[in-house]
Amino acid sequence: MHISRRWAARVANPLLSLASAAARWLPASLKRALYRLGPVSRSLRAALNKSAPAGLTETKVAAGLLAGTSLLLDLKGEKDYWLGTYELKVQQAIQDWVKPGMVVYDLGANAGYVSLMLAKQVGTAGSVFAFEPLPANQERLRANLALNPQAHVVLVPRAVGEKSGSQLFYVHSSDDMGKLHGSAGRVAKYSDSIQVEVIALDDFVYADNNTVPDLIKVDIEGGEGLAFGGMSRLLAEARPLLLVEIHGQQAASAVWAALQKSSYRAHRLSKGYPEVNSVDSLDWKSYILGKPAA
Repeated sequence: MHISRRWAARVANPLLSLASAAARWLPASLKRALYRLGPVSRSLRAALNKSAPAGLTETKVAAGLLAGTSLLLDLKGEKDYWLGTYELKVQQAIQDWVKPGMVVYDLGANAGYVSLMLAKQVGTAGSVFAFEPLPANQERLRANLALNPQAHVVLVPRAVGEKSGSQLFYVHSSDDMGKLHGSAGRVAKYSDSIQVEVIALDDFVYADNNTVPDLIKVDIEGGEGLAFGGMSRLLAEARPLLLVEIHGQQAASAVWAALQKSSYRAHRLSKGYPEVNSVDSLDWKSYILGKPAA
């Protein structure tokens, strides 16, 4: 893992400093709009890419829930992490629903960005279990946790699926697009495949005697149906909140069926968290909040 420690150089670059200040002070609506300006957005990204150092750089996040947090980031490819504009609706949902003292499972932890947001919310009285099967992601996650030793995050080096055991995992050139064999979601070209250890959450909790979660965040590139297939007892008995990114109609149907079976309701990540009344109303990529029915 190539790491550049050039925080001082980043601050000294006027364009990167301006982008950091804009991310810190602009309201969320304007930050979202900057991504939808067509040629202007592309020109801004190109200019930032030209100014950004290559490789991983120890950087302070400019804004958002992790503002001021030091992380190892690729400033060319992970501007949304650095600027704090990553999944603003998800950040708001984490602020609204993740409370001090909670136990949270982060399925698909990647480099730990969301895990650290969750850890900030649960505080010293809570804990986060970060599930991540890819060795390269695990390495960077460990490095980011080392930069933030106050965070109560436990790395679980496994994928989450329907059954526990060793299974095939497809590796993509992008570190956030790999997925477990049998997953739905996008059709893509994968650069490699490896065997990874998989755990069903029912086994993780009830066979391995780990702490029951209060909330489960799921972002596993189309493997949502597989994960839900392995947590039916957990949903029935523990009734955790769910924060789920859904990839495609097949995954949506599997998640929807699991929610219905366990008497959960799905809500959109928008103001007031309105209820989703039909699986067909979900976009190809949707984030939902799952809440146990009263």
